[in-house]
Amino acid sequence: MRSRLVVSAVLALLMALPAAAQSSKADIFAGYSYLRFDSVSLGLPHDSSLNGWAASGTAYFYKPWLGAVADFSGNYGKKNGLAFNAYSFLGGPQLTLRRHGSGIFIRGLLGAARNGISAATDTGFEYGGGGGLDIGLRYHITVRAFQADYLKVKTFGVYQKNVRVSAGLVWHWGHK
Repeated sequence: MRSRLVVSAVLALLMALPAAAQSSKADIFAGYSYLRFDSVSLGLPHDSSLNGWAASGTAYFYKPWLGAVADFSGNYGKKNGLAFNAYSFLGGPQLTLRRHGSGIFIRGLLGAARNGISAATDTGFEYGGGGGLDIGLRYHITVRAFQADYLKVKTFGVYQKNVRVSAGLVWHWGHK
C-alpha cells in the first residue's frame, strides 16, 4: 500500500512538469519492480516472485551519454507460508544513447542488499548490471518500457542470483 502511494505521488509530480529536452543533466526514474528472488540457493524448493517499487537517479557530469546512477528498490512477497522482502541500494556508471526523445542504456551496479525471510534478515554485498529502453512521450517525460538487471548478492551465508525487471516513468531534468 505504501509503495502505491509513493509511486502515485511521484507520477503526479512528474506529470506536472513542463518543457522538452533531448538530453538532460539528470534523470529521475520511479516505477514498478518485479524480482525473481533466488530462494532455491537458501534451501527452499522454488524461487520466489516478489513485487514492489524501483527508483533511481542518474547524473550526467561530463558527457550527455555518460552518467552515474544511484538505484534503489524494495520487493515483497509470500510463498509457502514465508514472507520475503528484498531491498537494494546500488550505484555505478551508466551509458545512455538517446535519439528523438527515446533512449537505451546499460549500466554496472555495486552496493548493498537487505533481504528478509519471515523474521530473519541479513545485509550483504550486491553487484550486477543491466540495461533498458526509454520511449519518449512529451516534454521532460519518457516511459521506461523495460529495465532488466541481473544482481548477485551474498546474504544468509550463500550467494543468490536474482533478476529484477522494472517499468515506470522517467523525468529528465536540466536541458543541455
